[in-house]
Amino acid sequence: MSGHSTYEPKTGIERWLDTRLPIVRFMYDTALDFPTPKNLNYWWTFGGILALMLGIQLVTGIVLAMHYVPHVDHAFASVERIMRDVNYGWLLRYMHANGASMFFLAVYIHMIRNLYYGSYKAPREVLWILGCVIYLLMMATAFIGYVLPWGQMSFHGAVVITNLIGALPIIGEPITT
Repeated sequence: MSGHSTYEPKTGIERWLDTRLPIVRFMYDTALDFPTPKNLNYWWTFGGILALMLGIQLVTGIVLAMHYVPHVDHAFASVERIMRDVNYGWLLRYMHANGASMFFLAVYIHMIRNLYYGSYKAPREVLWILGCVIYLLMMATAFIGYVLPWGQMSFHGAVVITNLIGALPIIGEPITT
């Protein structure tokens, strides 16, 4: 806590306990008398929303990976088996796919908030750069997840993304060849 506590014990037992073990004071100071900034609003909740959505993505992704067969000849069939034969596999797959879309929506809202509040300016520019690196890693992970089923949409999505990477000057051509 930064500052003096405003907790006042009211009974003798509370004063006795407060001098020996200030657990009630600690609970009061952290839960009830917690200082919050004046500019706190709903825009600041997207970091927590992203953490929750990332947790859902990790759990559903791990469960789906337990049933996925990473082989060219069996990948699409394993996705179909997840959808049809695994108990609530359809729900897991749709939660994972739609959760990825919602995750990126929340990321874009989070980035817009950071741009609006100027979080890229000094002294936070390193934090902004790290966030951009995390964003690029998330895009790469999403691309890898998108091509895993080895279907027609996966193939055409992979063609479009690799052509986009190939359009980068200097480094694009060596990456795609």
